[in-house]
Amino acid sequence: MRMRVTKNWDPLVDSYQLTKQEIESQVLGDLVKYRHKYNEKYNKPAPIPLDVDNYVHELWGFDVTFEKIVEDSEEKETLGFLRPENQEVIVSEDCTNQRRISFTIAHEAGHLALHGPLFEIKNGIISGWKRSPLHERTKKSDTAHIRREWQANVYAGALLASRVEVEEFLKELGLIKNQTLIPFELNKHFLKFEERFGLSRQALEIRLDHLGIPIIKSSFI
Repeated sequence: MRMRVTKNWDPLVDSYQLTKQEIESQVLGDLVKYRHKYNEKYNKPAPIPLDVDNYVHELWGFDVTFEKIVEDSEEKETLGFLRPENQEVIVSEDCTNQRRISFTIAHEAGHLALHGPLFEIKNGIISGWKRSPLHERTKKSDTAHIRREWQANVYAGALLASRVEVEEFLKELGLIKNQTLIPFELNKHFLKFEERFGLSRQALEIRLDHLGIPIIKSSFI
């Protein structure tokens, strides 16, 4: 699978260049490409919620593998990382929450989509690391590392709940009428959002904030 990089930049040096808008654009392009490939291969529309395992396989040829992850002393928790020499997304076998698993895989897809200069590419295929792996020998206080992780998180949220799909869902719920958003309490609709997009409460709130969709705060969760 060929690697597509949005722009010619070095994430270890110019890690502040990618904005939320640029990441959103990258996700939309990747989703169009994925849905086209999926429809051609399986002769049906890609599923909703997104099958992130299939997504990373179809776009980059990576498979998802579960294994024990030995914690770095500087890490609070490591749920996943990339092993590009084997074309694998590694997910912690201790993680049993499907929402966290999906977000972890989507996060690693963000690194694949946004951080091309980190990887060795041979014949259009990712074959290993060009730089130190993202999960090893990297100080977690390093500004570039923090920014890359933020970018991958933004990509994951946009991938699992794209702008178009969220807007369509709000219309289905009757929360957009005459192109006007009706303010709503997330508590009343969270289970429906969760079923549709597979995001945790925290991840969903962040995603809605990135989309500029205000929600009415409630003291009851």
